[in-house]
Amino acid sequence: MNKRLLFLFAIVALLQLFSSCESAQQDAAPAGLISEEKYSDVLTDIRLLEGVYAGDFQRVDTSEYAIGTYYEQLFAKHGIQRAGYLESTDYYARHPEIMLRIETEVSRKLELMSAEAPQ
Repeated sequence: MNKRLLFLFAIVALLQLFSSCESAQQDAAPAGLISEEKYSDVLTDIRLLEGVYAGDFQRVDTSEYAIGTYYEQLFAKHGIQRAGYLESTDYYARHPEIMLRIETEVSRKLELMSAEAPQ
């Protein structure tokens, strides 16, 4: 299956999950919310990390090698804490219209990187 098609399928599945989790009441953004722009940068790096990791070890969730250290390095690179990332993820998951914008930006960045990569 084409990687792009698989990626789009994953986005659609996530959006369906996010929309089912949306509450009828709009909640206020948490104090430490990571901006959409920064969150898209972080999420792009996470997708790259998980893609490389899964490619090397078959599946991220079953690898004997812990990925947690790499996440911590990624969070440090972006100047954020794991708790802030998780809180922001929870917030954006409850707002699918925002998450769609973020996922679209992540997809655009990954496609640009792929186009610029040596063949």
